[in-house]
Formats: sequence, structure tokens, C-alpha cells
Amino acid sequence: MGTRSAAYTLKLTSLHDYYQRLLHGTQPIPSGFDMANTVKYFSQTLLSLLKEVRESPLEMIKSQTFDGERMALYPNLDYKQLYNALTQLIDVVSLVHIGLAAFGQALLQCLACLMPFLEHDLLDNMPYLTASSISVLPVELHQEIVNYLCFYILPFTITRKNIDETENYASQSISAVIMMVFQYSSNPAHHCQLLECLMALKPGVVKDILCVVAYGTAPARASAAKLLFYYWPTFNQNLFDRRAVLMKFANDLAPFVCQRDSCPNAGNAEAGKVCYDHRISITFAAESPPPLYLCIECANEIHREHPNQTFNDILHPMQQVSMVCENKECFDARISFIEIVETIYIDVFNDS
Repeated sequence: MGTRSAAYTLKLTSLHDYYQRLLHGTQPIPSGFDMANTVKYFSQTLLSLLKEVRESPLEMIKSQTFDGERMALYPNLDYKQLYNALTQLIDVVSLVHIGLAAFGQALLQCLACLMPFLEHDLLDNMPYLTASSISVLPVELHQEIVNYLCFYILPFTITRKNIDETENYASQSISAVIMMVFQYSSNPAHHCQLLECLMALKPGVVKDILCVVAYGTAPARASAAKLLFYYWPTFNQNLFDRRAVLMKFANDLAPFVCQRDSCPNAGNAEAGKVCYDHRISITFAAESPPPLYLCIECANEIHREHPNQTFNDILHPMQQVSMVCENKECFDARISFIEIVETIYIDVFNDS
């Protein structure tokens, strides 16, 4: 354990050194590849520590009540300093000119691996921290950022229960997360994927959308307003031509593929099941953070080897959104509120 702790501390020092050299322009400037290799060390270390845990940290992370018990499962390493070091690197990552994509990929992976090791306040900040990376990482990583948010970060943060039963900060920050992604990603498919994930996790997410419409930047407001009337049908179909909105969001979402290392259809098989057992996850996907997302074929194969494991269905993209409200008890008496919101939409839509 002493050797592991010493190596961990030494690598932390390297991260701080990268930050200082980038911040002050000290030669030699570290490349993204050098930084990525160091960050990958932490990902592998965290996964190896997690594999030794017999309890279920992914279940314990759902409630603040179990935070003390969950943190006691791990060796006494400075996880908070690792979080702070990664946060600092995000602040200066725009100064990296070589290997930025490699570093960005390693950074996202490490953030997801670090999640089970974080205390309450740092966990609450994970959604916004991950989303904020979209402002500095290259466009080719935008899909990865949205995937990490939807599959590894948001499901374990915004649904967490506080001890006092109040809404946690992660949930309160969702409007900022939406605003960040909508502003820096120009791909409507990313916007749809994020919003569909949030609709499954957070009741009343429409309030966050309205917040973005009211206070967001122009690109974020335009996208939020269009999505508002894409997913929430209007009472007055003649108020505007909704087909134009449908066309803008007709892009197919990029499928999230099976994460198993030995998947026979690697890179092509869409994930349809998820296993929350961290040991199963690390066994079959050695470099991926838990949980483990699997195609149907791989899930069935692993289930035959481990019949006691549970494999849950995952949310797939909505294939079609109705043009009108399908609630049979829908009353026109509520139309006044909708017309007010639609007026906001029309103003933003025309501006865009």
C-alpha cells in the first residue's frame, strides 16, 4: 500500500507540474499525450481499487446517507486533490496545442472513474464540471462529453438523495448544464440526447428548459425553445409551422455502443442493457468506468456465466414525437399559459 500511495502522490505532483507549466508558459510545454498518459494512470488505479471492493458503491452513491460508509471502503488516498488537479487542467487546457483530443478523452474517462470516490460536495459539481469541458475540448469530443454525461455522470448525481431530503446542487445546476451544451455544441442530436436523458431522470425538467429560454445565450435560447415545442406538444397547432422544428431535429442520434472489450461486433452493436455491478464491469471492460453497457448478445453471454447478475434495459432515443398532446384529459382551459410560452418561442425562433 505504501508503494501505491507513493506512486499516486508522485503522479499528482506531475499533474500540478503540468498545470504550472501551462499556466506560466514554462518550457518544455507538456503535450496532451504526456498529460493523457498520466491521467490514464489514475483511471487504472481507481478501477483497480474499485475492483477490490465487495460492496456496491454505485448503489451507495445514490444517497448521501451512505457517503461515510462508501468512503470507508477505499484506501486513504487523496481523491479530492486528484479532482482539484483535473479541474485546474480544464482551466488551462486551451493552452495545449498537441494531443488535445487524447488528453480530453483521458480526462473524461478519469472523471467518470473518480465518481465513486468523491464526497458529497464534489459529486454535486460533477455534472457542471463535465459539461463545462465542452467549451475547451475539440469538437470531435462533443459526442463523448454528452455520452459521459448521459451514461456515467447524470444518472448517479442528479437523483442523489440529500440527508435533509432537499434537491441536491447537481439537480439544481441542470439548467446551467443544458445551457453549456446547447451553446457550445451545434449538433441538434447532442441536444436531443441530453434532454431525453434528463427527462428520464428529473421531473419538471421543462422548468430548466424555460430557464435557458429566459436567461441563456442566443444559441442556447434558440435550441431550448425549439426543443420545448419538439417534446412538449402545443395546444394550438396553427400558431406556427411545427414541421420546420421537426426537420431541424430529425438527425439520428449516434448510438451508444457495447463497451465489452471482447464484443464480437465491437464498435457497431448498440448497447441495450446495463449492469451496475462494478466488478463485472471492470472484468469485461478493463478500461471503462462502471456501469457496464452491453449489447443484447454480450449481455446474454455474460448472464449465462453469471446468472445471479441483473441486466437492466437502457433508455433508447425517442423515435417519434407526437404533433399534438396525447393526454385524453387535456383541457383547453390551460391554453392561456401555453400561448404565453409559445409567444416566447416565436420570438426566439424568429431571432434564430
